[in-house]
Amino acid sequence: MKNLKKLIAVVLTFALVFSAMAVGFAATTPFTDVKDDAPYASAVARLYALNITNGNTDGTYGVDQPVTRAMMTVFVNRLSGYRNLAEMAKNDAPAFKDVSKNYWAIGDINLAAKLGLTHGVGNGMFAPEEKVTYAQALGFMLNALGYKNLSWPYGVVAKAQDLGLTVGINRGYNDVVTRGDLALIMDKALDQQIVTSYDTNGNPVLGNKLISKVADVTRYLVVATPDVDSNIAQGKVLVQGIKDVNSDGVITFKAATTINAGTVDFNKYLGKVVDVYSIKGGDPVSVDVVSTDKTFTAKSFEVVSNSVYNDGSKVVDIDTPANVTVIYNSGKTTLDQVATKVYDGANVVLTDTNNDGKYDYAVITGAYKASVVVTADVKAGDKFLNVNGVSNSSYRIAGDPVKTVVVTGSVDKLTDIKNGDVVYYASTVDGTKITLFVVRDKVEGKITKVAYDGSTTTATIGGKDYTVTQYINGNTSGAKATVGQEGTFVLDKDGNIVGFIGKQAVANYAVLIVKDDASKLNTKVKLLTADGKVNVYSAVYDTVANTTYQEGDIITYTIDSNNVVTAINSPKTADTDNVVTTITDPAAYNKDTHVLTVSGTPYYMTDNTVIFNYNSTDDIYSTVKLSDITKETLNVKQLVADQYGYVKAIYLNESSLTADQGVASTVYGYVAGVTTIDLGSGNTQYKLNVLVNGSEQVYTTKVKLTPVPSTGAAVIGLDSNNVVVSFATKTVDVPGAKVDSYTAYGITLQDGTSYALSPNVTVVKTVYKTDGTTVDHYELAQLGDLAQGTTVDLYKDSTGRIAVIVIK
Repeated sequence: MKNLKKLIAVVLTFALVFSAMAVGFAATTPFTDVKDDAPYASAVARLYALNITNGNTDGTYGVDQPVTRAMMTVFVNRLSGYRNLAEMAKNDAPAFKDVSKNYWAIGDINLAAKLGLTHGVGNGMFAPEEKVTYAQALGFMLNALGYKNLSWPYGVVAKAQDLGLTVGINRGYNDVVTRGDLALIMDKALDQQIVTSYDTNGNPVLGNKLISKVADVTRYLVVATPDVDSNIAQGKVLVQGIKDVNSDGVITFKAATTINAGTVDFNKYLGKVVDVYSIKGGDPVSVDVVSTDKTFTAKSFEVVSNSVYNDGSKVVDIDTPANVTVIYNSGKTTLDQVATKVYDGANVVLTDTNNDGKYDYAVITGAYKASVVVTADVKAGDKFLNVNGVSNSSYRIAGDPVKTVVVTGSVDKLTDIKNGDVVYYASTVDGTKITLFVVRDKVEGKITKVAYDGSTTTATIGGKDYTVTQYINGNTSGAKATVGQEGTFVLDKDGNIVGFIGKQAVANYAVLIVKDDASKLNTKVKLLTADGKVNVYSAVYDTVANTTYQEGDIITYTIDSNNVVTAINSPKTADTDNVVTTITDPAAYNKDTHVLTVSGTPYYMTDNTVIFNYNSTDDIYSTVKLSDITKETLNVKQLVADQYGYVKAIYLNESSLTADQGVASTVYGYVAGVTTIDLGSGNTQYKLNVLVNGSEQVYTTKVKLTPVPSTGAAVIGLDSNNVVVSFATKTVDVPGAKVDSYTAYGITLQDGTSYALSPNVTVVKTVYKTDGTTVDHYELAQLGDLAQGTTVDLYKDSTGRIAVIVIK
């Protein structure tokens, strides 16, 4: 017996591993012990929706509760659609000696006996409270499905396994089955066909599914869902019912109408003729596909006359292309609109919805018009992907007409797309829905061999061969890669090389502000460097005296280990670079595409562009980010661009631009100390020691901050780098107040007034010198220091809550 039990357990384990899992019923239940992510949750939900189970009176389903023979009989009758008959059978004489007329399941047990669904346990007994084993539960289900004369227990278990009833359960045949287990078994049984009879060879003749006994069944053509047609209301689906089927099987459909979608995801069934199973008089709970499809991967897809060809061979005949409904990249259109946009690699499903031999519905997914290597991280607010160093309007990801963007693959959010990712771009015909498939796959190394057969380039890296599909070596013809290229190679979804991130030196750009060669022994240059700093360097006299570059020019420079400038060089880092110096008129700038037009010539700004700026109003030199520039015209002093027009470095004269571009966050605190930092040439910064948010912080201000910071309570504006870009002293709102009580949320004064506290309230203690009247310094305190009667000054934030408390 032990060996038999182990054998059955092994059989059922294999069933768990190798059988196909049925599609779950996506719904929740009212039962407190059934969590949405439980393995039996969808099964219990469908059984509840179909009124097969109502759970226990305490609000639970009883997932771990053992199933009794009485329970089993009730479930089998309900699965078979006999709930009303069971009510009628309550009044019949008991079919078994151990089941009283008042027993709670008397009607179901009587009915099961009359229908031959159970024969009891012998001697006229039924044993209603006896626990049901796993094998017995399977036997009950097979009985309900009409299977007869199965050997016990092997024949029962084997047939249950063949039908998939054992998937998801790992028990021995004589283990007691629980209600959770039984829910899984019953749910799978609903999707099995009922045996209506046996043929002369003893083979079962199958009819409708068991679910048809407890649900309404209607056949429809699924036309559209809200996801592909905005005219369809959420929770609805557009369908066409069956009007007529002629002798050849050709279907005539009724006019389109909407029905409730229930818990079914009809996106999976677009263009298909389906049998929809609905709760009696209610919403759909499951679907069976009855139409046949042609599915293939597009390769040289084309429509010729009224036929579809793929890879040079005819696939099917179709209706007139304008009459073929197509769901293209999740948008509804017709085939004549997208016939030339079914790109290689797209998945195509064609359906002959009415069986007339002409296919009239298609679902086309993954029709990516291109794969591109992204050359900058995607940031919130970006309207286009950055491709080849520029925001490319061909790859819109935000702004009209885009309404929805779906990101799949290596990441699932737009802002998770990073520089070097390969992105496959797909769009609906109207551009409202964008689908991006992201591949983040790279190989590091050096190309040691390149093979080129006149059309295909193969590069060997680390002993492995890769097909190179894009030029990565600067060529425009011939081999697309070169031996010796070393760095990071970007791979597409098929493992082909599509990009190269080499080991490249970064140009040392700067703006020459001042050159001082009056003294050979003390030669100096002042530079605005690419990190936004203004520095005065010692320099080699001949370098400065002989340079042809003037103050205000963009240069490159060399500096030795002693911080001495040894060379002032051309800003051209390649012979093909172009330096534009005489720019008299403001240049037009498109802040979405980052295209700068200078004297009719377009130049392309990127995140890699070094942007220098001189704010002549405040006499401030700085560098700014590309995202900081929101103007439509720019005053350009100089720029350096490559042969294709991509700007490497640019020098602007914009008073509206500074290193800071507004306040990213505001804090209320108490400035305990201010240190002045002289940067030379009239440039001043300040270092602030601030008691804020329960800690002591040190902040540095922007250059030439006004007003000059001072000690005391203050409102401090910080940029995204925590640099102080605005400062205002805070006047005391409630001076000399006496504390009565406080909580974490508010403070009450002895005069009866109460104030809410900011979540980031800062408490500051005044420390006096030995004379008791002269302030020595200020230090952090806490709410616990606010004893009753303590004198305090209160400072409010912009919401009226107390942000700073100074203990006097």
